[in-house]
Amino acid sequence: MMRVAVIGLALLAGACGGPRTTDDPAAQNVIDATSKGVPAKVAAGTCNDKPDFVPVYKEAKIISCTSGDVAVTGKRSGTVIYTNFASPSTILTWSKQQALAQGLSLRIEDGKSFTAGDGNKRTLRVMAESATAVTNVTVNWGLAN
Repeated sequence: MMRVAVIGLALLAGACGGPRTTDDPAAQNVIDATSKGVPAKVAAGTCNDKPDFVPVYKEAKIISCTSGDVAVTGKRSGTVIYTNFASPSTILTWSKQQALAQGLSLRIEDGKSFTAGDGNKRTLRVMAESATAVTNVTVNWGLAN
């Protein structure tokens, strides 16, 4: 019975990304993800690849930031998810102003989100919704290579 429990624990540890190699939880997440073939920059959630036309409101707490090439469309796309203490309408108004200043044209607006673009060259969608004490914001973008 003890041998079965030990084997079960070993299998469970292997399924969870293997042994811990650092006490930093963010670094451990990157190590675990890269061991499964996820690129480190995606696992780390950095916004270094975010194009200039993608707005992120001041003092945002970035939750996730991903990007990559899409072979089917030949474009690069990404998502930025963040929280902020400003209201959804404040963040959406500011984000629209930033998009227009970058030469994007407003396409669709529904009060909780908007889309903008520059033909098929650049696309942007910003969604903001109230949560407990913060606003959750998701920004999707696309860029022709």
